[in-house]
Amino acid sequence: MALAQNRKVSLIGLVVAVVAILLAIALAPAQGTRMVHRSVGGTVALGATCTHYPGAQVSITAPGPGTVVVSATVGIGITHAQGTDDVALVVVANSQTACEMDNFTAFVSVPAGLPSAAYPATHYFTTVPILHPFAVGAGTHTYFVNGMMTVGGGPGDRFDSASLVAVFYPA
Repeated sequence: MALAQNRKVSLIGLVVAVVAILLAIALAPAQGTRMVHRSVGGTVALGATCTHYPGAQVSITAPGPGTVVVSATVGIGITHAQGTDDVALVVVANSQTACEMDNFTAFVSVPAGLPSAAYPATHYFTTVPILHPFAVGAGTHTYFVNGMMTVGGGPGDRFDSASLVAVFYPA
């Protein structure tokens, strides 16, 4: 009888241990990569000061330390007057107000010698790729598409579209 009770207790203990392990796995934060994406379209003026493209942002939650790599493609339209250079700076940043130039900054340049392209009839259009890694800790992180006209600029310079993908890689 004692042997049967010990086996019963051992079996119950085993079942409890297995259930505890399965619950721990199910409730533990997921490890590995995570991915989010977003896209937006529509014209928004691109000004002479740092401008956020509304809706062109993505948030990702990191379960621990690692790197978030944000990839973006951004459509830009620039009006142009022959004889004037036009340069737009486009970035992915962790703030709506950041337009710092670094090795991850994209540029759109329309040289002075090109024929005029006046708003609203026509623009010089281009799509720029951006790839920017960010070191992160645990928590939710948001990344924004921002830009500004650094040279030239005028009415009609604009964002046209943006697509973003953010991927978290654990350390």
